[in-house]
Amino acid sequence: MPVITLLMKDRLQLVTLSGLLLLASCAMHTDFYREVEQGLARRNYAVAVAALKANEEEFGENNTVLFNLELGLVAHYSAQYGESNQMFLAAEKKMEELYTRSISGEAVALLLNDNLLPYEGEDFEKVFVNLFLALNFAQMEDIEGALVEARKVDLKLKEYSRQYEGKNTYKQDAFIRYVMGVLYEAGGEINDAFISYRKAYEGYKEYANVYRTSCPTFLKADLVRTAGLLGFDDERRQFERQFSIKYAKPKKEDGTLLMIIHSGRGPIKEQNKIRVSIPDKDAVLHSFTVAVPKFISRERAQVRYDAVIGGGGQSMRISAEVAENVTEIAKKSLDDRIALVYLKAGGRAVLKFLAAEKAKSEWKKEGDEAGNLLKSIFIDAAVDASEQADTRSWRSLPGQLLIVRAQLPPGTYNLQLSAQGPSRDLLAEQVIIAARKVKFRVITDVN
Repeated sequence: MPVITLLMKDRLQLVTLSGLLLLASCAMHTDFYREVEQGLARRNYAVAVAALKANEEEFGENNTVLFNLELGLVAHYSAQYGESNQMFLAAEKKMEELYTRSISGEAVALLLNDNLLPYEGEDFEKVFVNLFLALNFAQMEDIEGALVEARKVDLKLKEYSRQYEGKNTYKQDAFIRYVMGVLYEAGGEINDAFISYRKAYEGYKEYANVYRTSCPTFLKADLVRTAGLLGFDDERRQFERQFSIKYAKPKKEDGTLLMIIHSGRGPIKEQNKIRVSIPDKDAVLHSFTVAVPKFISRERAQVRYDAVIGGGGQSMRISAEVAENVTEIAKKSLDDRIALVYLKAGGRAVLKFLAAEKAKSEWKKEGDEAGNLLKSIFIDAAVDASEQADTRSWRSLPGQLLIVRAQLPPGTYNLQLSAQGPSRDLLAEQVIIAARKVKFRVITDVN
């Protein structure tokens, strides 16, 4: 008698165990990502896009969010900002739809495998959609559009903090608040800029403890400057003493250059399988497997980035500073919900284990010892193979975001960016700095 037919004697066994071997292959295969990452490392974005589109079927209906996230970020890297926005907005719309997904789908995944569910993204991935949308709009010189997306970052983080009752780590994004400050200041809204800079500074205090990211020196200078412009003398003197920076009133016509460097490769998820043994009433141990995801760093040796800005008979060299540690944010965000992941995975494993044990008990009554042994081996292998962690993630993310900021008189400047470790030139171009405007420049180095 076929094994699946035997299992039909109990509804729970049928739902839990039928087709378990097929579930071992339901996880998304990611071998093709090697070609994507090779294209990104060489800054050959056409290769990365082609590899993604050629494997759209591999993503499948359950991974449309991931497909759009990956295409959106590659388009962002290649300065195709309009196309990038389309992909990100499609991903965000799908994420919102999945937020209210059916309870029945959750029930099936509880019994079988999380990979059966459509991927809606980690909390931080949902936030980073708006972060990159903000950068896209900024590059397109749509300041209001950039500010709208930046505000969405703050709104989402407040909602997630409410859901976690304030026990989550990623409560605010200091980097996007800094970007908001730059945007406000460039638009002449100095008070709003000062508020954003101050919030960013408070955020970086937490970043230093949690994500190993100190407050950039650029932000310290911005706090002193905007406090001085607003006539907030007490705050200005406080920041001057605190940061050892002396206030110098800037020229009204100065513009801003803000370089954002996407550096290194972000983390990926791997499966962590844990063997659990429990005794029965006769003190006989029974074992089953629990599978949970964990983020694995793909950090390389620290790279130093130096920008050289020349024009008007002068030249300045500025080193980039880390403003966002994507790897650490990803790890902490998963840690925030890991207890729920363990609870769900453990409950699923126990249900499958109990169903398998009941099936074995039924077979034992038939007296076919050899047949029962084979069927038991089969069902144990099937249950173990079906227990898979959901290791899907946004793989093209950078490991870190770094910034370079300069206040400059209006004019045309020669801009160079080089990396040390290994040494290479990343950028050599002319940029035009307009009066009281911000020039965003995004550079990608995700090898």
